[in-house]
Amino acid sequence: MNENELAETLDLNGVWDFALGGRRGAIQVPGGWEAQGYDKYLDGPAVYRRKFCAPAAWAGRRIALRFDAISYHAEVAIDGQAVGEHRGLWTPFEIDVSAHVTPGREHELAVTVYKPGARFPVREALAGFLPDVCTTFGGIWQPARLIAYDQLSIGGVRLTIDADRGRVALRAATAPVQAPLVAVAEVTDPAGVVVARSRDDFFYGGELDIALTVPNFRRWSPGSPTLYTLALRLERAGRPVAQVTRRFGFRKLARDGAQLLFNDAPVCLRGLLHWGWYPDWIAPAPDDAAIRDEFRRARAMGYNLVKLCLWVPPPRYFEIADEEGMFLWLELPMWLPQVTERLRAHAPHEYAGIMARVHHHPSAVLYSLGCELNRSVDAALLGALNDAVRGYMSGALLCDNSGSGEAYGGLGDDFADFSDYHFYCDLHHFDPLVDHFRRDWQPPRPWIFGEFCDSDDYRDPDEIRAAHDGVMPWWWAFKNPIHAPIRAARAEMDRVPAATGRSHQELMHIARAESLVVRKTIIEKVRRRAGMGGYVITGFRDTPVATSAPFDDLGRAKEPPEAVRAFNADTVLVLDQGRLRTWQHGGDRPRRRDLFNHAAGDPVSLRLILSHAGASLPGAALNWRIAGPEGRVYAEETATLGPVTGGRPREAAAVRFVAPDVTEATTLTLEATLEGITRNRWKLWVYPKVEAWPGVEVYDPVGCLGWLEDITPGMRSRIWVASAPPPDLGRHLRAGGRALLLQAGPEPLRAQPCPFWRESIKLIEAHPVMRALPHEGFADLQFYSLATDYALAPGALAGHLPGVEITPVLARLDARVFTLAHYIVEGRLGAGRVIASTLRFQGSAGDQPSGLRDNPAGRFLLKCMLDYLLA
Repeated sequence: MNENELAETLDLNGVWDFALGGRRGAIQVPGGWEAQGYDKYLDGPAVYRRKFCAPAAWAGRRIALRFDAISYHAEVAIDGQAVGEHRGLWTPFEIDVSAHVTPGREHELAVTVYKPGARFPVREALAGFLPDVCTTFGGIWQPARLIAYDQLSIGGVRLTIDADRGRVALRAATAPVQAPLVAVAEVTDPAGVVVARSRDDFFYGGELDIALTVPNFRRWSPGSPTLYTLALRLERAGRPVAQVTRRFGFRKLARDGAQLLFNDAPVCLRGLLHWGWYPDWIAPAPDDAAIRDEFRRARAMGYNLVKLCLWVPPPRYFEIADEEGMFLWLELPMWLPQVTERLRAHAPHEYAGIMARVHHHPSAVLYSLGCELNRSVDAALLGALNDAVRGYMSGALLCDNSGSGEAYGGLGDDFADFSDYHFYCDLHHFDPLVDHFRRDWQPPRPWIFGEFCDSDDYRDPDEIRAAHDGVMPWWWAFKNPIHAPIRAARAEMDRVPAATGRSHQELMHIARAESLVVRKTIIEKVRRRAGMGGYVITGFRDTPVATSAPFDDLGRAKEPPEAVRAFNADTVLVLDQGRLRTWQHGGDRPRRRDLFNHAAGDPVSLRLILSHAGASLPGAALNWRIAGPEGRVYAEETATLGPVTGGRPREAAAVRFVAPDVTEATTLTLEATLEGITRNRWKLWVYPKVEAWPGVEVYDPVGCLGWLEDITPGMRSRIWVASAPPPDLGRHLRAGGRALLLQAGPEPLRAQPCPFWRESIKLIEAHPVMRALPHEGFADLQFYSLATDYALAPGALAGHLPGVEITPVLARLDARVFTLAHYIVEGRLGAGRVIASTLRFQGSAGDQPSGLRDNPAGRFLLKCMLDYLLA
């Protein structure tokens, strides 16, 4: 791409005539077209027309037509004669129209545009994830202009930054010239003072390589975003004839083994996943105010990075990130690609064009070549993309396949500088997943979770309607065939309050409280591990397909920023515990304990872990306190912690106390403060010791109730505990009997596989069993070792017991499609009662404890159910 900032330009932005599918009118450029969508006629051709007149003074100059970006395929004509075409959503292009434009005369410019769709398949067009979020976009979505070059321009501008030596290398090229030019390169500091200069009095065009060293340079960082400007100027007879400038910063993201370093200090990158979703613009081209507001809100919650997931914003986004000190991760837009020869030829060219435009921005510290790429992206294609991107990088790191090839059926080998996995999982499966993919025989490198830890909550449609003058926004009922079930469910949200007995606002409150639990728990699991360079939370703002973002549809933070910063900052305190083993079946096995749930009278031994990134901090006083709901302090300690160094997490304090001898289940609070630096708090639950069990009769045809060994069986007990409905269950109940059905799979009662924590809103009903379990109206970590993979389908119990009267006890509302299921349900038949549950009272999934002995919450809740049935 040729440039000359001294060239005169004619702005072509503004109102153009527009035609699409028989519709005609006027449209603003830059912008999209009014009716985006998946209907075939909306794919194009859309025709943009406008008149223009180049100034008469441009006579004799080379005239070029430049578009900063058009989606996707553009055919350009002047006065009906084709002058050029371009393919690609994200890159600028320029067409020499000197032979078609007469300065001083009016011409008609026509641009025929096809967006990704029928003619240019979405998965072949590098369209990113926006088509999945809501829709493709098409049109002249970035500025357009006419340029008059004075026969000279500069192309191939490439900067290489050495943040260790304060050195910037510039490579550029021009056409050869007969008479020598003077080539002047200058670096100015933020105050505009020239701090480095180079001059060549005999430049005859061609390639130009210049290196400048800045004395006493200052590095760019989020806390001090120092920007320099490099200007290359070509002069003839003392008069400047061509010039290009680039703003840049001295910064370096690097790795030392498994340690991620920024400017030589340990760093923890804490990002939000941004899909480019801007419903007010459709095309991802926010204005300056919106960009700065995004960064301000993200930083207030402790985030220091935005991952541009499969989209490339206009240059202004990068410029503002440079100014604001916000890290960017640019993930180039390859997702579920349809790999054709056309894609193989086009993608490396498009990637190189993107990198030429953005590589000098100090905010861009991470790059990835695509997302969750499978084996259709072979080593040849991935290698070509890797070469295209790395050729522009300096002081940054790259991951070839965000999510990793091995995790998504792609290449087993990679070109990556760091490990990047996308673990979307329930809480108790996270640590086992990390351990599964972590191998000491591999060369050490940092882990950065490129996207993970989603936790959909709930949106209030009445609130959204009110914010849009009483009508739903355009995207609410938008027909996206990729996620049709989610769209269809959203259209039926008005029925959810009646089905759940809760208002939209109540459901939103419950869901957001549970989402915060998930977010805090997963991030703290990451921060207590060494070698974790950072993470990216899914997403930034709620979208039509997900409500997992920290900001809602109206751009508001879902949680108080200070609550999030407690676990999402450079310096955080997190919680862990020691390890145990047990001798079982002739050998040692791990004995897992629940970190958050404890039995009355048991000794509790926890560890406060300090995780710090950045420069070293002076020592400080560390205080921790265990308090009950009435404010009583059960244990407390203050100690002085020595200097805090960045890098590996370290033990800050041992928290030891005896769980109070309670007669009712009780919630305690552990609060820890590192004075003047950070504070965090956790809930701990203490349950009365279960000393005696009622006699029960066990019926276990499925063979999954072996963990009930603590319970004394009674051959003729009034209570049956069963893994499947006994054949004479109906008779037993009608005669006043009691039954507890504990199911661990999809049968015999109809149950659906589903996550407990993800995409799930737990509805705790006002039932005696649940009143015994301390809760604040939502599922917190008292359910950590009870979480299950199955929920009973509506009518599951009635299908086995005709005429049974059903009472929900603990329900599950799917956070995406709003279907109801049940974790605990009570049925009454005649004088009898039955409870059916899929909860794991025995734990044993993921890193849950195994058996009732080490699952105080499961032990207590099971006893509550049996006592209730006996009452």
